Amino acid sequence: MYSICAKCQVRKMLCGLPRCPIEERIRAVKSSLLKIRGREVFGATPPSAVVGEAGWPRVRVYIGEPPEVTGEEARAYDDPRLLWGRELEEILRLRSYMVFGYAAQTSPRKLGELPLLAVSERPVDVEMRLAKTPVESLKFDLREKPMGPRAPLEALRIDGNPAVPRALDKLMSDDLGAGAAAVELYRRGVDLYTIQRAFALGLLGARHRRRLVPTRWSITAVDVAIGDALAQQVRHMPEVSQPLYGYAEYLDNRYLVAVVPGPLRFYYLERWTYAGRVAEIEVAEDPRGVRSTMDGGYEAARLAILEKLASMGRRGTVSIVRWIGERYYVSVGNWQIRETLRRLQLKPLDENYKTYTALVGKDPISLIKNTKRLDEFL
Repeated sequence: MYSICAKCQVRKMLCGLPRCPIEERIRAVKSSLLKIRGREVFGATPPSAVVGEAGWPRVRVYIGEPPEVTGEEARAYDDPRLLWGRELEEILRLRSYMVFGYAAQTSPRKLGELPLLAVSERPVDVEMRLAKTPVESLKFDLREKPMGPRAPLEALRIDGNPAVPRALDKLMSDDLGAGAAAVELYRRGVDLYTIQRAFALGLLGARHRRRLVPTRWSITAVDVAIGDALAQQVRHMPEVSQPLYGYAEYLDNRYLVAVVPGPLRFYYLERWTYAGRVAEIEVAEDPRGVRSTMDGGYEAARLAILEKLASMGRRGTVSIVRWIGERYYVSVGNWQIRETLRRLQLKPLDENYKTYTALVGKDPISLIKNTKRLDEFL
């Protein structure tokens, strides 16, 4: 794709996309830089915080805000529930407009009030003084969400009080393990994305062992902890009475899910397509919860389907096929998997099932191997 970009130079649209993704991001970044007064940035954090992974345990902790956007308007720049449904180019524009100040630290205790900003239930007005002029950076990485201009953070002034959820505020003082704390917060109704940021910023866990956790790791860790807790409930529920399926698509990602009577186990197949070629990633999980491999996309999908089964009061053997097309050229994060499948509706098999199977290129039911009874594993 990038060799095509060199030949195209925006003018010919050789990639076939409706708009040039590079031009869109450059426009958003330039618009953001024009709103910065010298090295001063004023706006509201949605909240938005990212913990990097390079050089761990000493990592960069980023706090982001859209310049001159304050109050509830800022929430739309980094809230998955509000971003879902938008076009990929609009998501890239919103993310690229945000300015990020960062500090390199080894311990959450040295970050002052920054972690509290990240777990607020509402946007908080913040003034950042950067150590130097923000750097324009355009990086297309399928593992990481796009980010706007960034620079080292010199000072941070909070104009308002972060609204930390009461349940989180209490657990921040406890010695409960980080995984168990994530599950407890989820059960008390704390937003999943707030829990992920709290985990990443070292606000959970035994107090003497708290560390900064790279955001990519923390997202998967929280999905695993909460998913395992839900699975423990679901695996003892009655079986679904008949095969069910659901189909959803978003951002050139197609999802076909099948649930058939049987023990709670999972099969997950990711199919990446480009220029007529297909690369596949497969994950399987047995009734004990043992995975064949650890994959963040799978854990996000698994959590969404477990939530659905728990609300139905039923268990079954689950198979998921995710098809990823060429128009998903930049990853926006695993939230789009989770939020898309949360909106998927399960229903009995009908004549449309074969049509959806053709769209994803594989029948999810065909992935299900001969299963053993649950009591054979106990």
